[in-house]
Amino acid sequence: MVRTSAFPRGEYWTGLISALEDSLRLHRHQTGALTGLEEYLHRRTGGMIGSLLRLIRGAAIQAILDGTEKITRTALDSIGIDIASETAGTGRRRPGAPRGDT
Repeated sequence: MVRTSAFPRGEYWTGLISALEDSLRLHRHQTGALTGLEEYLHRRTGGMIGSLLRLIRGAAIQAILDGTEKITRTALDSIGIDIASETAGTGRRRPGAPRGDT
């Protein structure tokens, strides 16, 4: 296990989100939708890159399964956070989810 510190908000954080968004292959996803949520994504993940990757991957999988083929704030809200975000006290669990829900 490699411990890392939180990624600060700013140019590099936004660039990371942009790069992740560019790699999405969702048919209806609008470019810039995730970079427009950079503050929300930072608050939700505590700036942890692994948490960000897990959140976006979960939302992308859900978008494929439900046929929407796009990631929205509502979709991101429906994805449970990982233990790193929850432990940091920055994320938010799904209502009724047990602690440590992944």
